[in-house]
Amino acid sequence: MKKANSATALLFLLLFAGCASFRLEPFQSFEHSVISVSQSLETEMARDVEWTREADVEALAETKNAPLSEYMLNEVKGYGWSTAVTSPHWEARLMLRALEELNAGFLGYTQLLTQVAQGPSTEPEGNAALAAAINQSLRDAEATLGRTKNKPTLFPAGVAACSTESLIQVKRHGRAKTLRAVVQKNQSWVESYAAHCLALLDVIRADLKAAYANRTEAIHARWDDKRTPGRNTLARSIFNMNAEYADAMDSLKALSLFYNNLPKAHDDLADSLVRRATPSKALADLAATADQVARRTHDLEKSR
Repeated sequence: MKKANSATALLFLLLFAGCASFRLEPFQSFEHSVISVSQSLETEMARDVEWTREADVEALAETKNAPLSEYMLNEVKGYGWSTAVTSPHWEARLMLRALEELNAGFLGYTQLLTQVAQGPSTEPEGNAALAAAINQSLRDAEATLGRTKNKPTLFPAGVAACSTESLIQVKRHGRAKTLRAVVQKNQSWVESYAAHCLALLDVIRADLKAAYANRTEAIHARWDDKRTPGRNTLARSIFNMNAEYADAMDSLKALSLFYNNLPKAHDDLADSLVRRATPSKALADLAATADQVARRTHDLEKSR
C-alpha cells in the first residue's frame, strides 16, 4: 500500500471540507448504495464461510486415519498461534475479515466525500478521525489479505495518488473543479475496489458450487438407509439446500451487476460537480441495483 499517497488523498478531502456546499444528492445516493450493498456482500461471504466449513467437516470426518494434530492450533509466543493445515473455510474466513476491513475503508471514503460536499464542518476533528480510520482499515485489509495462502491478493490496498497540483487548483480553478479532480484521481482506486469485489464474487460462487456438490454427494451416500425418518431428514435437507443455493446465486448475480456499475457511478460524481442540472443515469441505476441486492439478500435470509 502507498501509505503516503493514501494520507495525501484524504488530506485534500479534508482541506475541501471548508469549501462552499455542493449538491449533496449524488454523493448521498452513492454513499447509501455502497452501505447497503457492502452489508449484502459480507452476508454472502459469511455464507461462503459457513458452507465451506461444513464441507471441511464432511471431508475430515470421512478421512480414515486423519492426522488430527495437524488441524489443531499450536501456541506461539504471546497471542500468536499456528496450524500445520489451513482448511479452505479458514481461508474463506480470512477473506471475510479482509472484506470487512476493506469495506470499512471504502464506506469511510464515501462518507468523507459526502461531508466534504456538504460544506464547512463544525467538527473538523471528526473528519480527521474518519480519515485516520480509513487509512487504518486499508492497512488492516492489506495485512489480512497477506495472510491468505490459496486465494490471490487481488486488491492493492491504498488510495490512488493525488498530486500537490490539486492544492494549486483550489486557487486557480475554484473549489468544485478541485473536488472533481480529487474524485477523478481516486477513480483508479474505486476501479480496483470494484474489481476485487467482483473477483471475490467469483470465489464465493465457486466455493458454494463445490460445497453444494460435496453436500449432495454426502446425502446420496446416506440415501441407502431405507428407514423412513432418515430419508425424511435427508429429503428436507435437499429441498432446504436447493432453496438457499438458488437464492444465493440470484443474490450473487445482483451483486455482480452492482460492482460492475460502481466505477461509472463514481465517475459521474465528478461530472455532477460541473453539470449540476443533469441527472446521472449511472447513479440512478446504481441505487436501483442496490435496492435489488437488498431484496435478494432478504429473500436469501428467509430461505435459510
